[in-house]
Parts: sequence; structure tokens; C-alpha cells
Amino acid sequence: MAKIHRIGAPENDSEMKAIRRLADLLPSRYMIFHNFELTTGRGLPYEYDIAVVGEFAVWHVEVKGYRGRIKGDRVQWRFENGYVQPSPIPLANKKSKILAGKLKQHRKTLNKVWVDTTILLTDDNASIHLRDDQAGRVIQLRDALDHFTDRNRLPIVPEPIGNLHEPISAALLGGAQPGKKLREIGLYDVIERINQTDTRTVFLATHRHIQTRPKTILKVFHFDAYSPDADKERQISAIFHDQNVMRLLGAHPNLIDISDMFAWGHDKFVLPTEYIERGRPLEVLLAKDEDRDLTWGEKADIIAKMARGMRHAHSKGVIHRDLRPMNVVIAPDGVVKLVNFDLALIQGSPHMEPGDERKLRERFDRRYVAPEAWNEPGSATPVSDIYSLGIVFYQLITGETPYGDIQEVIDHGEGTPLNHDLLMHELSSPDSEDFMQSPEDAASVIRRMTRQDPNARYQSMEEVFEDLSILRDE
Repeated sequence: MAKIHRIGAPENDSEMKAIRRLADLLPSRYMIFHNFELTTGRGLPYEYDIAVVGEFAVWHVEVKGYRGRIKGDRVQWRFENGYVQPSPIPLANKKSKILAGKLKQHRKTLNKVWVDTTILLTDDNASIHLRDDQAGRVIQLRDALDHFTDRNRLPIVPEPIGNLHEPISAALLGGAQPGKKLREIGLYDVIERINQTDTRTVFLATHRHIQTRPKTILKVFHFDAYSPDADKERQISAIFHDQNVMRLLGAHPNLIDISDMFAWGHDKFVLPTEYIERGRPLEVLLAKDEDRDLTWGEKADIIAKMARGMRHAHSKGVIHRDLRPMNVVIAPDGVVKLVNFDLALIQGSPHMEPGDERKLRERFDRRYVAPEAWNEPGSATPVSDIYSLGIVFYQLITGETPYGDIQEVIDHGEGTPLNHDLLMHELSSPDSEDFMQSPEDAASVIRRMTRQDPNARYQSMEEVFEDLSILRDE
């Protein structure tokens, strides 16, 4: 029986079940630490359900009491009742890295310790079907003994760490605090934490009194309250950039809706954001994990609605600059909404940039950003968004982006390398879901949207929307 180190109290029956079963299953030389928090250098707490310390590795274990059949990919998981949530694996991996960093900080010899990620499902009848190269990180309790004792299941060949158990214990018991699950934020009751970075944490929540919108996404932004006043002001200004943009844009059916940001504690601001029922990023569609393929008309409709949303934004002087599949939310009822305007450029207001040029480029996705916006973020114009939208359109039809890095296009200097043959094959094959009557017209629109030279593209989103409206009905 493994030795249990209780740091905090289990939060629910699933965690209690996992702790007991793991203790019974695992050998006596194993240790189990449960319900604790670790903080980053910025002082942000990360919650941990369980850490298993074994013979060759330490596992950070996220406990989930999910039931029924679960389908998903690297972006989202979908449940039998239609509920959709982000995959827990990316956040769990981040927390594993933080745990590894804490061990190394405690003692240099612990840099040899491999920290792995496990998502543990405690319901015996749950079944998981993932299109994700990290699907092996998700296990059920019946698989726990093999998972934690079979050295070959690890992605590397680690050294034995039995002689390091004592300093590992000291690091965890000395550096961890008892876990305190967050239950409420202002007037919102927290359902779960769905993402976390060094600067913000995202929760799914419900308002205690407002019933017309059952669920809300809460984006909690953190700033360093102890930094010099000028630096603190820059941090707060960047946090409010998205709010400034959305206030300027107002309501639109193809833009995500937000409420007023409010202060929480002495170092946080909270932005309530619209939750789209059964919504998921366009990235999920591109992962081809759907019960059916979208038709040409449906794909053209998605791009047209994105164009309509950006036409409105451009009319207000806002350039998104970060149009990509992860920043588009769609739902089965045809809802299409653009999200995440935190990198947007407000024309005529260069003092409102959300970061310096280097930081902006670090946050851009090199597969979708327009070449001129990559070279000089402050020079982006409406045609920069047209370029990005064209790349998304091409990917939606062909299933792939034309290149992996915009710098390749800039260095090559011979135009955007679209695969015309692949595009035409998808659009003109009668057995393809993308079959349409005028494939060359559709290919011509995509080519014009993605010209490397900004002057050779459509010059307004209105022009794009007009041509897409014609193509959508073919």
C-alpha cells in the first residue's frame, strides 16, 4: 500500500475514491500527495489534486468524475449530454511543468526527476475516445497499476529516483499549501477552472441572480500590485485593451458579447464573457472530429459570417490581427462569433497598443498573420485581416494551412504558396463535401484574399462579403 501524505482535504467523492484506490493499488515504496497548491514566481496559485511519486517518475494527476461516453480532440471534449469543454490535458501539462520547476528549485539533484501528466477518470463506466496524440495520458482507475508502474509507458527512459524520495517529499511538503478550491468570484458561482496562464485564469461560472444567461465565461486577469506605478499602469492598460475594443465595437451577432470588467481582490480584474451553448472553436472542425462533414455551403457560411463580423469591426476602426481558427466560436445552430480582440489594433490610437512589437509578434500565430502585420504589427490594415481570413478559408476547404510560418513566405518572396491543384480537387470532385458549381470562382476568391502584396488583395471586407454571399448559394 502506498503512503499517503495529506496536504489538503479532498474536494469531492471522486478525489476521495481516487486517493483510496491508488493507495490500495500502488506498491508501498510509492507516495501519494493530495490537494495542494503551488504558486508561480508571479504568485499565482495552481491547484493540484494528486501527485504520485514512484520509482522512475512523479505524476501530476488530475482527477475527473466524468460519466458516460466522451469524445474529443486536443482542443475540446464533448459529452453525451451535449456539453462541450476545453480538453483538460494542456492545462494539466502546464501544471506538470510548474511542479517540475518547483522540484528543481528545491534541490539541483531533482532536475533529474521526470514529471508526467495523467488525467484519471474515476467513474468505472466512463469511456473516452480521443483524436489526440496525448490520449495515452487519460486513464481509468482499473488501468492505474500498470500506468504508474510500467516504466515503458513513459515518453523517455528515466533514471530511478528511489534515492530522491526524501528531497521530493521535502519539496512538496515544504513548498505546497493546502488546496482551496475557488467557489465564487463576486456574484458568480464557479463551475470549474478551464484554463490558466501566467497572466490570466479562465473559469466557467453561473451568476447567482441573473437567470437569462445560465452560464458565463469569466476571464480573470492578474497584475503585479507591487510593481512600480508606471509598470503597473502598463499592465492594467493591457488588461483593459480588449474591453476598450469591445466598447468601441458594440453589439453584433458575429462578435462575442462581454459585460463590464470588475475588480476582484487587490491584483485582479474579471471580464464576464458570453458562453455559447455547445459552442466550440473552428479548430475543432478542422480536426475532423465531427459526426459528419460540413458541406461547401456550411463552410462558406462560416467564412461569410466571419467576414460580416470583421466588416463591422473595420467600420469602427478596429483591426483584429489575430484571425485564426481558435478565435472563432461556432455552434450547431449556425452561430458564428469572433472572439479574443486582445491583440486588436485601434486605428488612430497607437498609444493603445496591447504590447510592444516583440511581445505582439510572440503572440501572433505565424500560420495566419498577414506578412505586413508580422513585419510591423502597427502597420496592419483591414486587408491584413482579409489575408488571415483567406488562409482560414483555404484551410477549411483543404484541411491544411498552405505553410507553417509566414517568415517562409516573406523570405521566399514569390507569393503565398497555395496548392491550387488540391483546392480545385476539393471544390470540383462530385464526391467531396466541398463540391460546388463554380470551383474556379471560389479558388479565385481565396487567391485574391491571400495575395502577398496587400494592394493586390480585396481592399475592403465589404467586397469580400459580397463575393462570399454569391459563392455561398452555389
